[in-house]
Amino acid sequence: MIKYTIFVVIFLGLGWVFFLQKQHEKKAALELRKKQEEAVVKAHATPSPANSSLKGLPKPKPTPVLGPPPTSKPKPTPMLPKPTPMLQQTP
Repeated sequence: MIKYTIFVVIFLGLGWVFFLQKQHEKKAALELRKKQEEAVVKAHATPSPANSSLKGLPKPKPTPVLGPPPTSKPKPTPMLPKPTPMLQQTP
């Protein structure tokens, strides 16, 4: 009977911890979602200073594109090391 009681208490304790963890995760996800929505509203509500300061300046002229820059093919690296000359005995 004591073993059964201990088992039930441990089981209920782990269940309670799991429940509290899930509640905390839900709360954190809700707060994160609210912060993201507030950031989106702020970004769309106020004009950015970068865009407002560029209104009076002339647009830069685009440079002509001459094509892709020339690239040289890399030399293939050998898979095996270079063979060493055989040592020959001198007579």
